[in-house]
Amino acid sequence: MAQKIWYTYDDIHRTVKHIAQKINEAGVKYDAMIAIGGGGFIPARMLRTFLDIPIYAVTTAYYLNETDSQTTDAVQKIQWLDPIPTELQGKNVLVVDEVDDSRTTMRFVLDELERDGFKKIGVAVIHNKLKPKVAELPADVAYFSGVEIEDWWINYPWDATDIEAHNCRAAAGVHSDEE
Repeated sequence: MAQKIWYTYDDIHRTVKHIAQKINEAGVKYDAMIAIGGGGFIPARMLRTFLDIPIYAVTTAYYLNETDSQTTDAVQKIQWLDPIPTELQGKNVLVVDEVDDSRTTMRFVLDELERDGFKKIGVAVIHNKLKPKVAELPADVAYFSGVEIEDWWINYPWDATDIEAHNCRAAAGVHSDEE
């Protein structure tokens, strides 16, 4: 029986603000964010409020759909920064996604970006699932997570079709699949 948890926009906003504080305290000035679509778009936009840096986007395909954890055989590029814009070359970039789950997608994106000659690369995620990852992050990549969470299915407010029902479930806490 899988556990599920719901977060409200307010929950996410507070967490993103906390991540921004951690990033600022780390002392690296990032020149831009690279949001991993689709989950990284909204957190990146929220982070922009606090960090005041531009957002670029890449999109990959790994999960077959938004409702379970079935995956394809390998991560595929759907949209990429190709070529890297001149204003980003040799700069510090912060890669943003909503969750660090298996780390398959994140590692794929980092491997691709490391080839592009950025000065420093950092990672920011709202949630880090406490489970074994398929890969380690490179030692020189700064890592900022907002909340450490069990390996539960996360329901984000931007995926809700009925936001009032979503917020009621968020207020009620963690649920099992049987509910």
